[in-house]
Amino acid sequence: MSVNVRIATMTLLVFVEDPQLVPWVRERAQRLARRHASRVLLLNAGLAESRSQQTDDAEWTEVGVRGTSAENIHALTSRLLPPGVPCILLWVAPRTASDERFVRLAPEMRTILLDSSRARDDDGALRDLVAFCGENGDVESIHDLAYLRLAPWQELVADFFDERAFVEDLFDLRRVTIASGSDAEGCYLLGWLASRLSWTPDGDRSFRQKRGARRITYAILREGQPRRVKRITLESGATRFQAQLCGTDAVSLEVSGTKERPARVAPLHDVDVASLLERAILREQRDPVFRESLDLAGHLLAADGG
Repeated sequence: MSVNVRIATMTLLVFVEDPQLVPWVRERAQRLARRHASRVLLLNAGLAESRSQQTDDAEWTEVGVRGTSAENIHALTSRLLPPGVPCILLWVAPRTASDERFVRLAPEMRTILLDSSRARDDDGALRDLVAFCGENGDVESIHDLAYLRLAPWQELVADFFDERAFVEDLFDLRRVTIASGSDAEGCYLLGWLASRLSWTPDGDRSFRQKRGARRITYAILREGQPRRVKRITLESGATRFQAQLCGTDAVSLEVSGTKERPARVAPLHDVDVASLLERAILREQRDPVFRESLDLAGHLLAADGG
């Protein structure tokens, strides 16, 4: 006789507010639970009735919490979450710092995963996250999918300056323009670039370069599909670098000016959401580059009025 023993290695606590996003959330939570032995507790803020189900791959409980207070949600999760098992919070709602439910749950989570451009494509969710992290710097591990999905673009920008002839231009940048379909991706990409080059906010849509104190101006434009970068342009005194989406899975790379190079097309290695979630869960510890990028994104938002 064979016995199928399954031991949960973590609990995935999912909170979703928009009823239209529930199917999207369920599918990705189920995919994660199949990859990692997990119990799943889904808090559905669009559902008044509670229900539960068990699958072959994971214990799954879905609870309606529409109109439920933060304290009652906390009491509910304390009762349903198994003790001694790491808990991951997947938060799919537009607010964090201004949502008492999130504020009550967050300190007890090993890892917090959210997507500041999923619930809304303006900068509201990112502003709220900046406020929460500013008030709760001791939260162990927060990951934002809006930042994680930028990895291919970060690689493309870095590739521009792999050639020795362009290193001088990297420290002579005067202007950065980013176009994206959601505000968070544009702010994060610029925040990441500024953090890597040690730029400091200078107000009036500009940074100051640490080396040489040069002023760098910037613009973030809303163009293209939600949650996708469409274009980034970097201009030095003599050279213009541009990476622009062409099609759905390729980027056109152009270098013009005194050091012009033939245009080329490179693949865009987008990563699916489930893989991004898995990467964040396995990373566990705080990502200092993300936190620096988030802090600088906060400065951008403050300079933009708010």
